[in-house]
Amino acid sequence: MDKKRFAILISGYGRGAIQILLDNEFGFIQPTLSLVLSSNPDSGALNFAKEFAVPSEFVDKKRFKDRNEFEVEIIKMLEKYKIDFIFLAGWNYILTSSFIKKYDRRIVNIHPSILPYFQGTNAITQAIESKVKFTGVTTHFVDEGIDTGEIIDQKIVYIDNNEDFDKLDFKIFKQGAVLSVNTINTVFK
Repeated sequence: MDKKRFAILISGYGRGAIQILLDNEFGFIQPTLSLVLSSNPDSGALNFAKEFAVPSEFVDKKRFKDRNEFEVEIIKMLEKYKIDFIFLAGWNYILTSSFIKKYDRRIVNIHPSILPYFQGTNAITQAIESKVKFTGVTTHFVDEGIDTGEIIDQKIVYIDNNEDFDKLDFKIFKQGAVLSVNTINTVFK
């Protein structure tokens, strides 16, 4: 039986994607990592992908007149690499309903909170400012809402008194690295 193929989509530096690339290199990832696609030409994950011989592509959103054209180009890339599943690791664009329907229950996002709390952007800052005792990280299927899709798995991260952003971000990242591998191996089969 052929292994399923998946892509990682990123918009930033790609710290989470780099961790997945490392985990893949060490043999912790069971499906085939077949593409790292970035909307950021300066993403460090693109360099790591090349170093580990994983195909990588840059798609410049500015080249397209609207979101639909941008997504058509992304779909072309996904089809070129025969992608079965998509892992969003810091993808900064809301996907259209037609894109989501095309890849129904095959798009997973990782979010730095225990959903449904602290949806959307700045989740870590929201957790610190709300003075909650814990937050965490969630993987979920992507639907048409913002961080509203069916939850796949979660890990709790406790917040120390006077926790600053960088420390909490690092703790969440470490738990997210474990959660990413578990989710990819469980869902992308």
